[in-house]
Amino acid sequence: MKTLAERLKFAMETATPKKVRGVDLARAVGVKPPSVSDWLSGKSKKMEGENLLKASKCLGVNPTWLANGQGEMRPLSQSQTLGTMTQNQSGQSSSEPQLFTQIDKNFRMAHIRFSKPDGSRPTVKIPVYRDVKAACGDGFENFLEDPSDHVEMEPMVLKMLGIECKPENLKIIYSVEDSMWPTVPHDKPLFIDVSDRDPSAIKSGKIYVFTYAYGCRMKRIFMGYNEDENKRNIRLASDNPDKNEYPDEWITKEQLNEINFIGRLVWTGKEL
Repeated sequence: MKTLAERLKFAMETATPKKVRGVDLARAVGVKPPSVSDWLSGKSKKMEGENLLKASKCLGVNPTWLANGQGEMRPLSQSQTLGTMTQNQSGQSSSEPQLFTQIDKNFRMAHIRFSKPDGSRPTVKIPVYRDVKAACGDGFENFLEDPSDHVEMEPMVLKMLGIECKPENLKIIYSVEDSMWPTVPHDKPLFIDVSDRDPSAIKSGKIYVFTYAYGCRMKRIFMGYNEDENKRNIRLASDNPDKNEYPDEWITKEQLNEINFIGRLVWTGKEL
């Protein structure tokens, strides 16, 4: 199955304990039924981020398989592996899981094991602020207070997503407006590294979330290298190519130091 549409149809037809209808999938993912129709028809050729994870969970399939056809379709139970049965010293078959397959005398392939969380592996709870929205345009008056929820994830999963910061420094907020499109989709979860908030250590070209002029905002910041604090050589850029609607802003180093940084955007459905 080479396309997302083919894999999605097959997963919906073969889901257990019963088939999954389009309206059921839409409800589980949190999208409107026409979005599911676009996936099934091939009009939308990709599914990623939160939509991919929710759809995979609903259908009981491997997200990587659903996204690009790679790997096993169904996650295996904890007692299963991707290896074959081993043989013990007496030559009899053994049900013990085989950890490696010997490809040749110099190379062994490790088996992937899938299992449900059982509390034996460390996880981190990432606070979610569903009502805090970073505006990609003019800003909204929202601030980090009590989290509305938590997402529990294994640190290894975060590393697989390309998130290199310490898990305890992560917070999740949401986006509004479209000035950072297509990098930042509308109303999608934003993983923020709140440890990266020092104005004197800004990583030029990266996206930051900050409060400025009574609003929570998000821009890509490009640092100038002129030492004159009164020169407007720091650019707050929008990724949206429509610069008439979303023009870039220029500020001075002194104005930059007045900004209250919340943190740096590190993931929003893809590595940044």
